Amino acid sequence: MCSISNEIFFDRKHYFYPDLPKGYQISQYKKPICSNGFVQVPSGQKVEIERIHQEEDVAKSTHHIETSTGKEYTLVDYNKSGVPLIEIVTKPSIRSAKDAKDFATKIRQIARYLNISDADMEKGQMRCEPNISIQEKGKWEYKDGKIKSFGNYKLNPKSEVKNIGSITAVEKAILFEVKRMAEELEQGKQLKQQTRGWNASKNITEFQRYKETADDYRYMPEPDIPVIEISNNDIENISTELIELPNEKIERYTSTWEISEYSAEVISSTKKSAEYFEELQKILSKKLDAKEAAKEASNWIMGPLYAISNKKGKDFSEIGVKSDDLAQLIIAFKDGNFTKNKAEELLNDSIDKGINILEEIQKLKMAKESNGSLADVVKKVIEENTQAVSDYRNGKEASIGFLVGKVMQITKGTANPNDVRNTLIEELKK
Repeated sequence: MCSISNEIFFDRKHYFYPDLPKGYQISQYKKPICSNGFVQVPSGQKVEIERIHQEEDVAKSTHHIETSTGKEYTLVDYNKSGVPLIEIVTKPSIRSAKDAKDFATKIRQIARYLNISDADMEKGQMRCEPNISIQEKGKWEYKDGKIKSFGNYKLNPKSEVKNIGSITAVEKAILFEVKRMAEELEQGKQLKQQTRGWNASKNITEFQRYKETADDYRYMPEPDIPVIEISNNDIENISTELIELPNEKIERYTSTWEISEYSAEVISSTKKSAEYFEELQKILSKKLDAKEAAKEASNWIMGPLYAISNKKGKDFSEIGVKSDDLAQLIIAFKDGNFTKNKAEELLNDSIDKGINILEEIQKLKMAKESNGSLADVVKKVIEENTQAVSDYRNGKEASIGFLVGKVMQITKGTANPNDVRNTLIEELKK
């Protein structure tokens, strides 16, 4: 959630570095598209957003050491140079490496929901470049989006870490930098504002260059791109077309349908999984009321379906179970056509063996009808298993389990085990 600017224009940001051969980068400085927003992370912390602006990407520098000589060298890949990107700049409101990791995860999730990017850091579709600083306790405060010192205390400069290739590495890089800075201060060294790179093979940050300030970039208006004006009506119209985002889904699932917050978070973790859940709820609501349908959908997704998908390392919406088939399975189970264990067995077999769930449900219904009443099956089992019956009547209560198994075998799992047990006990008392 951010404020949207009515005017969009671009600037040239000047600096000299191998990744920027023309000596300037087209960016936005004074008028970003978005400003003063926030994203809430699982800890409850609101990560405040300073600005969101567009700019062109630069080249990619990779640093190496020649095996034979030990000499260091750098390669520059210009393939992505000039490609447009969105940069999100936060205010210094993130207090932990975990919150930074969760913020990056949330941004990736939003990008995927909006279908603007796969936001895969390993493929270079998203980058995270944390700025880290540490300050002496009690000598500063966070106020009006800035870190402000008390009295004569001079704030320590920050470092920026680049070349991070995964969200997990974001957390690792921040933790390493905090430790490095603390150790330098303990040794009496003076911290300097700098840019560092993340070395994933060593799990350390490495010095690249000292960091410029905004004045060093010599910003000037970009002369070749005209000012773009956006009316409030345009902004309002676009906002009405936006899809429901994960946090909004979680709020709706928990408040309207009363499913647990944890379940809501898992279910809404991807757009596909949320769509699967809502389709399942919609089909079930033809037989059940909306709230019960949502709870049944949630229970089956978070239970057997989630267990299967976890083993396969896939999202539950991608393991090959159609929402309509699962809905029919749930309804057939609730109607008493077979046990929960049998239902889960069918679910597994539909994935591992490719059986048709709807055909199997029909077979089990027909088998149940052909078996007659439960009382008739119980009588048949008692007549055919005289030794187990004798054992039970002579005090060996464990024999009832054998008889229950025989009934379940005949009914092919369609009978309720508790009903079977109770019916057997009643019949054996006669």
